[in-house]
Amino acid sequence: MGRYDRTDLGAYSLGLLDDAETARVERHLAACSDCRQEVREFEAVRMMLDNLEKST
Repeated sequence: MGRYDRTDLGAYSLGLLDDAETARVERHLAACSDCRQEVREFEAVRMMLDNLEKST
């Protein structure tokens, strides 16, 4: 897979992209295991932060 600007991956994992941007990222994710892993890592951090917020 060619180089990909990963700046949208964090926003994608937070649900902050519009429909067109989301579709573009999802097309890329379908073909790029490195970026899928990066999104999983963002989502894991987000879940940890969500759990911290609930426990305080």
